[in-house]
Amino acid sequence: MSNPLYIAGLLSKYFPESSISAILGNIDVETGGTFDYTTKQRGGKGHGLFQFDSQKKPYFNWLEESGMQDSAESQIKFVADAIYNDKYDAEGLFTGALDIGGRSRKAIRKSFEEGSTADITKTFSQEYERPSKPHMDRRLKSAEDFDKFKGLFTDPLSFL
Repeated sequence: MSNPLYIAGLLSKYFPESSISAILGNIDVETGGTFDYTTKQRGGKGHGLFQFDSQKKPYFNWLEESGMQDSAESQIKFVADAIYNDKYDAEGLFTGALDIGGRSRKAIRKSFEEGSTADITKTFSQEYERPSKPHMDRRLKSAEDFDKFKGLFTDPLSFL
């Protein structure tokens, strides 16, 4: 089991402070509260913090191409690339490891900039996670609980 604070620290390297509680709330539900990057979905193909299912093959291809190992940070970097990479080649093909669609990328980034923790939690779930069983009430409750520690991830001295 990983520590949510450790995962929050990794998230803060790739995502804005406004999104960390919301992403943690999603990870909490996806991993059944373990925050373990090796978590396997019960009765399914999901893997990791974000329970990669259809994303699993692109993720492992990305790891191989980049020479990285599967880790919590690698999974977070992969998701950050899916959200922030807007590059297309001359033929119009997406150049990132995983194309979640331009509309989804924009919706997530807009929520990071303008949304409340609840809005970000919902948008991240709907536009990135796309779970078959959303359990949105659990995601929102978890994100709300993590929101009490907002600021700690990027400015730990503010809690002294």
